[in-house]
Amino acid sequence: MTQGLAPPAGEQPPVAAPRPRVLVVDDSPDMRALLAEVLEVAGYDVVRAASGARALAEMNVRVPDLVITDLLMPGMTGFTLRATMLRNERLAAVPVIVLSAYWRRPSDTLEASDVLSKPLNIDRLLEAVARLTGPARTPG
Repeated sequence: MTQGLAPPAGEQPPVAAPRPRVLVVDDSPDMRALLAEVLEVAGYDVVRAASGARALAEMNVRVPDLVITDLLMPGMTGFTLRATMLRNERLAAVPVIVLSAYWRRPSDTLEASDVLSKPLNIDRLLEAVARLTGPARTPG
């Protein structure tokens, strides 16, 4: 008789470690889709936001392990998003990767963990995400 998939009596089934959650914030639908696809294939749990305000709403529901944000967006910019995060006790310690075609260096005011220039280097992005969140765990 073959043994079923249930663990032996008294033992708990192994619990899969949660995948790091990455919040991608960009006003470009194409950039959001590209980042989400790359990160999901690499094993990250990705949430998308089209604006800084939407990103804050998402963070009020669940604090991510990492935020990747564009800087120049209509409405709330990435600068304002990060400043708002720094004033919030729950969000201040969340690492942030800034993506920008115009901003090339970290800034004391941004307190960004990394700054990546556009056009995006996917290998550099994945390296930065892994460094800031730990390695991704593929589903299943």
